[in-house]
Amino acid sequence: MNRIAAAILGGYLFASAAGALLSTINGPGSDAMMGGALLGLALYAPAVIWAFAARSNRRAWAGLLGASLCCAALTAIVGGAS
Repeated sequence: MNRIAAAILGGYLFASAAGALLSTINGPGSDAMMGGALLGLALYAPAVIWAFAARSNRRAWAGLLGASLCCAALTAIVGGAS
């Protein structure tokens, strides 16, 4: 049950953080936002696979949350520089 939660919640968190980062990198405009959202959605499947491929529940959560925090930090840095 814990891995399912990691796959659904952690995967969604990572996909949305990565989508925000990609939208910020692409610049202003609705095309950049749509492209970032679509690429973030494409990263959801590998995140779910990661959650089930990790050796333990703790590694699954740590990997997904760590990647999400990195994406969020980079979004703040890149967004603040613009």
